[in-house]
Amino acid sequence: MPVNIKLNIVQPGRDGVSEEILFTNATSKTDPLRIPYRYPFADIANYAALKARGYFRHETTEVSSLLGGSSTTNTEGKLGFQLPPTEKLVLLLKRKGIATSGTPDQKIVIKGSRLYSIPDIEIEFDEDSTFTSGEKLYTIDLYNFGLYISGVEGEDGISIFVAEDKFVNDSSSMELALIARMG
Repeated sequence: MPVNIKLNIVQPGRDGVSEEILFTNATSKTDPLRIPYRYPFADIANYAALKARGYFRHETTEVSSLLGGSSTTNTEGKLGFQLPPTEKLVLLLKRKGIATSGTPDQKIVIKGSRLYSIPDIEIEFDEDSTFTSGEKLYTIDLYNFGLYISGVEGEDGISIFVAEDKFVNDSSSMELALIARMG
């Protein structure tokens, strides 16, 4: 069952620090993480704070006819918060050191864009026996995925898989977060 990566909406020009960035664990080698074209409101990490500031003004976050579409069919493609163009998106990957023997090889595969004929992208991290504690943060550029997020056949979004042969059983060793910069 795919799991949506938590979406963190950041408003440029606001004074002070944004809300804490929430990450999603890559906990399974068979279930992909997903960046849907339209985000269910439940998967927006800082939804409550944004609603309190008046960013979201609708009454409901439920899948309903009040927000358009159907409550039973194609909800990913027709309901929720539509992602902005890819130049306003930042995908963060957090890698954590594993104390016992260092951090092993790890690899993720981002399924390319069907709409824009973008091939799959593989991101590999080499084994690092000295990386036994702390965290390393990386950004993954989504700009080259085309103007808007699109994905594999039957999915309105991008799927990210942790390579089975490179999966680390420590589920907290790799986490992802998506940031959308929206005014």
